[in-house]
Amino acid sequence: MRRPVTHAVVIAMTALVGITSLSQAQYGGSRSSQRNNNQEDIGTRGAPPIPPGIAALALERSAELGLTDVQNAALAVIRTSQDSANKPRLKTLDSLRPTRRPANGINDLSQEQRDEIEARRVAIAPVLEAVRETNAEARIKVMALLNENQQKRAAELERDAQKQAEEEYNRRSRDAFGGNDGMQRRRGGGGGGRPPEG
Repeated sequence: MRRPVTHAVVIAMTALVGITSLSQAQYGGSRSSQRNNNQEDIGTRGAPPIPPGIAALALERSAELGLTDVQNAALAVIRTSQDSANKPRLKTLDSLRPTRRPANGINDLSQEQRDEIEARRVAIAPVLEAVRETNAEARIKVMALLNENQQKRAAELERDAQKQAEEEYNRRSRDAFGGNDGMQRRRGGGGGGRPPEG
């Protein structure tokens, strides 16, 4: 019984190789404005939490999505690969969280504090980008495995997870800056990301 499933997984994974870069460009475009909004904040606030990948979300709601055994097996492979790539990156991002807040607020920083914020921003940005690239590639593979109805529901789950991550980032920012962050006043809040996947 297992041989056909394994064979089907191999076929499904092989088919993923032929996915066009257009799909990747479409996904990347949906995040570009958010990416720009986060760039200034990450030095001050640290990296935004990164929401669970769409493979994890689909697997958690497998019955609701009506996933087949073949789809579940293929999604598990994608998620394992994604998690393996992102695990050390997420540890790095956690290690780069700010450990102290400016005593007199964000608008009254010493040169040393400004240098520390810039160094943090420079360190975080490429790690975040690597996570985003891995997640975008995994998303393309996941969507290729799902039918149209499953894709729609998975995208809804993804949007909900993104919203929760944004709320977490804003809450964390309020806790760190008492709601008086100058950047938050100017732009009305920060960006998104993800609480670490389990």
